[in-house]
Amino acid sequence: LECHDTATRKGKVDLSRKSTALMKDLIVPGNLKKSLVWELVESDEMPAKRPALSPEEKLLLKSWIAGGAQWTGELIDPANYSHSSNAKQLWVQRLTIPEYIETVRAATGIDISKEARELLPPDLRADGFSNTAYSLNVDLKHVGAYAKLAGIIIEKMNIQQFTRRFSRSKLLVDKDNRALIENMGKWLLRGPLKEHEIVAYRGIVTTIMASGTSSFEETMGFVIEAMLQSPRFIYRIESQRGDGAIYPANDFELASRLSYIIWGGPPDQELLKVADESSLGDPQIFSSQVTRMLRDKRATTRSQQFISEWLNLGRLANMRPSPKKFPNWTSELGEDMRQETLAFFKDIVWDQKRPLAELLNAKSTYVTPRLAKHYGMNYQGVSLGKIDLSKSKSRGGLLTQGSVLTIGGDEASMVTRGLFVMHDLLRGVVKDPPPGVSANPPATKPGLTHRGVAEERIADRNCGGCHIKFEPLAFGLEKYDGIGAFHEKDEHGNKLREDGEILFPGTAKPVAYQTSSQLMDLLASSDRVKESLTWKLAQFALGRPLTSADIRVVDNIHRAAQKNGGTYTSLITAIVNSDLVQMTRTEIAKK
Repeated sequence: LECHDTATRKGKVDLSRKSTALMKDLIVPGNLKKSLVWELVESDEMPAKRPALSPEEKLLLKSWIAGGAQWTGELIDPANYSHSSNAKQLWVQRLTIPEYIETVRAATGIDISKEARELLPPDLRADGFSNTAYSLNVDLKHVGAYAKLAGIIIEKMNIQQFTRRFSRSKLLVDKDNRALIENMGKWLLRGPLKEHEIVAYRGIVTTIMASGTSSFEETMGFVIEAMLQSPRFIYRIESQRGDGAIYPANDFELASRLSYIIWGGPPDQELLKVADESSLGDPQIFSSQVTRMLRDKRATTRSQQFISEWLNLGRLANMRPSPKKFPNWTSELGEDMRQETLAFFKDIVWDQKRPLAELLNAKSTYVTPRLAKHYGMNYQGVSLGKIDLSKSKSRGGLLTQGSVLTIGGDEASMVTRGLFVMHDLLRGVVKDPPPGVSANPPATKPGLTHRGVAEERIADRNCGGCHIKFEPLAFGLEKYDGIGAFHEKDEHGNKLREDGEILFPGTAKPVAYQTSSQLMDLLASSDRVKESLTWKLAQFALGRPLTSADIRVVDNIHRAAQKNGGTYTSLITAIVNSDLVQMTRTEIAKK
């Protein structure tokens, strides 16, 4: 598809669509001799100027054509195949730092946020998010940090008051402490304890009692401290039965899936009670729990974690633009930009309950006096407040906010901004640059703007084939500098433009726009953008990249969400009701 997708169509051949690939004898189902594609591949004439297909790849293509060239849909979308599909793989998810903080708070009532952020190694971003399961490893630094944090939590807890929630007895002999350990363990570890776990925790009590010097509070403190370091507390472990097989999620596991997707934290007492009654399989009860949980403020907090992760807002705290180029930059301005996006998101998604796609063209935002001055706005407030942008020609929507515009770095790179639009809004795919190619943007000069530099790259036969797919996506943002300020001319006096064209993946003709505002409207109304938002939120909810095995389920999620308004709550509701949450990946593959 590098050469033969809908947009490129070298030799006027489009192999990305069933309707065009099965015409003109390109691919003749069941007939290799008449299939021109097979003839060219077999003779190594295709792909041109590229390594030939391997014998294994040729055999796969040959078998597919000979077997009838079955297609699963009209369009082959490369984005669906950007991650390998392994339906049998079930990643064990460690709690991210925000999830750990919320889990401790919900389970014990203790705020450990300051200490956790200081002691725990930062979560690493992978595939665009910090909660991607395969990157959530535990090393010795984690082990030491969790041990120290458990001790800090115990120091802050009222042990007697906490244990009274699970048993009134303060006796430590075996027959009396079993109920306490079972009930407390079910709460802290989000499900019933197995017998060997009960024996292990009771063994702690027995060992301490043998010393004859510890009180009830101190003894139970050691038990709780051990539970707080259990893999069942630190990880979201499911169906670990020892034989390597994957089993359907039980009610407690489903309750945890639900709570961590919606709240980013553990099930509360009501959800655990429903799980204990094995009632989550009842559609009405499940639906009522989802509705209840989405009304909780924790759902709002979790949604803001999504937007923060998706846009990587955390990088604003570490931004260090060139003091010479941007002397007015401060870390406080970067924090204002982060707060702008979070408040804007909350307003659109929760207060106004508008479709997620309208985040791209909503004509309002939130500013501080400092940020308003940076944007060139007249704002009379004294703190963060809402401002109307209906008469603004330069602002409106996420892409015109400093938090996003700074993605381009000091030079407002059209490559970086264009790739952001392509990958994160259009779910487009482009190959990596060849080895040794400099990624540093050439400097502008009198008579040559960033757009001019980009147009030269696009005209270059070695670069243009790829750069034409994403750099024009940033043409409408040329008037915004590296820290998001708006200018009609650049530092050399070159007049800047905001017109351009956007080519949506899967289409043959680009759509023209004259202003950045028109670009925002095109993005907000695009079905492709709406689908991308579905994929992004589903990936964040599951904590893993989506693969070709998930296509059918994600399509169903998207249709259900759009039918109900395309809002955040409709999309989350569709996700938790889908096979992605209700079933294991093995079950999905079989289905």
